This record gives sequence, structure tokens and C-alpha cells, in this order.
Amino acid sequence: MPRKNQPIEELAFVVVDVETTGLEPEDRITEVAALRLEGLQDGLQEVGRYHCLVNPGIHIPLLATTISGIDDAMVATAPAFEAVWPALEQLLHEAVFVAHNAPFDLHFLSAERKRAGFEAWKGPVIDTLRLARNTFTLPSYSLKALHHSLGLEHAPAHRALADVITTAGLLRLLLARWRGRAQCLADLLAAQEPIPVPWEKLKETTLSLETMEHLPAAAQAGLTVELDYEGRSGIRTFRVIPLHLERSGPLVYLRVRLVDRGGDPGAFRLDRIRQVRPVAEG
Repeated sequence: MPRKNQPIEELAFVVVDVETTGLEPEDRITEVAALRLEGLQDGLQEVGRYHCLVNPGIHIPLLATTISGIDDAMVATAPAFEAVWPALEQLLHEAVFVAHNAPFDLHFLSAERKRAGFEAWKGPVIDTLRLARNTFTLPSYSLKALHHSLGLEHAPAHRALADVITTAGLLRLLLARWRGRAQCLADLLAAQEPIPVPWEKLKETTLSLETMEHLPAAAQAGLTVELDYEGRSGIRTFRVIPLHLERSGPLVYLRVRLVDRGGDPGAFRLDRIRQVRPVAEG
């Protein structure tokens, strides 16, 4: 495992992306790609690559196929995840795991490893989404938006290999910006960490007075609230325990524990919260 005090010039980075049957915890991986990059002083050269379709063992919904182009026929003869992971694990050996919105990829990889009976992969993680937010002031930090805003050479395409190549280009740019300020792995990990924000900052938002009262009160008491959140697919309701506010780039997030997912950690953009309601106890 890479050491926290290891100079960034000595680090190997493996950029990973997965495509899935959906966004829910029970969904499965349909494609995985990874690039191993080494030699920061030489611009991070690719020294290894892995790309494979994965048979998820379940039907791929039309929505997922519309996004990625991957359908049941394409994965019918593809290997199951348990046959894929050993090669990916070998590529990850002694490297830093890198992904854009890393919690997404790590969640599905962890779930698949657990199903296959593999031990959990443990190692340092760089999330290029979080690091980009702390590096650039931009209207959007999606991979597609960053491709256009930063002039990245390769375009993402909601396919694992194309998105990995784009993310690798983003990583090179980010490391070039932080070189000099980030001397070792610990510095890089710290550079992506969000900045704590006091609850008083709620007064500077468009949230209702009622919402501004519910959130800090629930956080202080450890109580559950219902949160209406507007995401890409519309407004959904989540039962959460608020924890604290934090800033990542220009955006402020509410950190929570997801009650309906066993207390798993989560984060919601403050500007996309539409309503907060207390949940009656008992």
C-alpha cells in the first residue's frame, strides 16, 4: 500500500470507472475499465490497462442501456465479476485508486467483491470530482462539463474506457496544478477534503426559515428528518440524520447519515434541497 509520506513523483495511480444497471444499492456492474499511470515527472505515462464488459446476472433496464449503450445481448457471454476482479486487483497493486465521483465506483466495486467472496480492497483514494472542486471555480464539475471547460483532450461517453481516459487527462491537469503545494500522498489526500461551514451560513441561502431551523436542530439532537432533494431524475425524498455543512469548491453540502440505507454516509447539495420536515418519534 502506498505510504502517506511517499513523494507524489513516486506514486502509481490507477484510474477506474464502472458502468452499472442503475443507481440503487442492488444494481450491478456491467463494464469496468482501469488505466495504471506512473511517472509524474514524465507526465504520468500509461503502463497498464484493463477493460471488460461484465455479465451482471440481472436484466439491464432500458434507462441504463439508453445511457451507456450496454444491453443484455452485449453482456450475455461476458465474464461475471468474480472472474474480472483478480485482474483489476493486480493492476491496483501498490497504487492510489482514482475515480471521478469515487464513492459511486467504490460502492459498486465493494458490493460486487462482497458477493464474490473477495476481501475488501483497502488503499488511498483520490476523487477527481472533489479535487477539481477545490482547484477550479466552474459552473459544473461533471466529467462532461470539465471536458469542455478545461479543454481535456478526450471526451467522456458514459462508457467505462472513454470515461477513464477522460479522467486520466483530468488527473494529469490536477496534479500539475497541485505540484509544488502537494509534496506527498498525504498532501494530495488533504487537498481534496471539504472545508467545514458553520450553520450560520444557512442564512445566506434561499432555504426557508423553517428549513434553516430544522437542520441544525436535528443535527444537534441526532434526529431524523425527511429531505426533499431535486436531482437529475426529479425530486426524491430521503430520510436522513443531518450531521454538518461543508464546502467543496463553490458548493455547500449537507453531510448526513442515510436512515433508509442503514446509516450509510451521504451528501446533498444545499442548493438542491427543496424542503425539510421533522420525523415524528415513536
